Amino acid sequence: MGRSVQAGLLSIFILGAVAGAPTPTFAQAQPPAAPAGPQASTPRAQIPGYNDVVATVSEGNVSDKVTKGEVITFLSRYPIPAAEDRDQLYRNVVDSLVNTKLLTMFLNRQKIAVDRAKVDEEISRVESSLKQDKQDLETALKENNIDLKDMRAELENRIRWSEYVKAKATDAELQRYLNDNKDLFSGTQVRASHILLRVDPDAPSADKEKVKQKLLGIKAQLDANKMSFAEAANKYSEDPANAGTAGGDLDYITLRSGFITEFTDVAFRLKKGSISGPVETPYGFHLIQVTDRKEGKLPDFEQIKPAVVQYYAGDLQKNIVTEERKQAKIDVKPMPKDLFPAAPAAPAGTPAAGAATPKTSR
Repeated sequence: MGRSVQAGLLSIFILGAVAGAPTPTFAQAQPPAAPAGPQASTPRAQIPGYNDVVATVSEGNVSDKVTKGEVITFLSRYPIPAAEDRDQLYRNVVDSLVNTKLLTMFLNRQKIAVDRAKVDEEISRVESSLKQDKQDLETALKENNIDLKDMRAELENRIRWSEYVKAKATDAELQRYLNDNKDLFSGTQVRASHILLRVDPDAPSADKEKVKQKLLGIKAQLDANKMSFAEAANKYSEDPANAGTAGGDLDYITLRSGFITEFTDVAFRLKKGSISGPVETPYGFHLIQVTDRKEGKLPDFEQIKPAVVQYYAGDLQKNIVTEERKQAKIDVKPMPKDLFPAAPAAPAGTPAAGAATPKTSR
């Protein structure tokens, strides 16, 4: 099946990547790799526990579930990760699917009617795309373990979301959003440096506090001019991408550079030369310094209106899901042990994983 067509079909089932999976690297989010996830094209009937519940989501009298099969469908877009990364990837995927369930519950409460003809039109568009790739819808659905009923339901949700955004995104509201996010749309750049001390996002609060206090100690040295920020970054930073000699420099970035929002939200508020307090991200705690700022020019509103709508809708969705999570009851089960296929047996004579590699003589 064509890679782009497969990705298009699967994207139907995610209304938005509020808690995206997999987690991007710190500096730059990367596009999904070639589909190679677990049991990607195995028929449902042949996957043990396909309908097993891995998470439940409840709001008041309404509840929904995330199944093992939904996780497999999501993961089929990604290469199989290393064993040590699988638990985190599983949690990220379940989080994204839970967010989709919560958004669906929200949209259902809005009681937005969807014309059946609109759904038929969207299905026809998918069929046309498949035909261009010499595929047919029935085969594509089977290959992705999706049935037509589920596809129609999710297309209805996408249409509901589109109608909800249209009602909210008046010109006045979009103009307000543009004024509140000038740096995003003007292309303003900041040159940032950072010092990262790593800690797992799920670490106990006491462990996080120790890391935070260590970072505050480093900041105290910087505030007392006992060392430069670059010297401190070279000495203490645990970001392998720029540790050692780079002085923590990340070069110029924009709000569209792919950096995580917890970082950019602080960096773009800092004055040139100032140093932040500890900033928590999924990678640990950072001290951030902005060493330069280049102001961009804001284009005409009508010229960039489609982009404003896109970013407005993304923030709107994120805010809705954040509020939904506050009142929802979410129960996530541990990752099924058989979620990922077992590694093939190594050929005879192949060293075991982790075995020392003999050094060649010079």
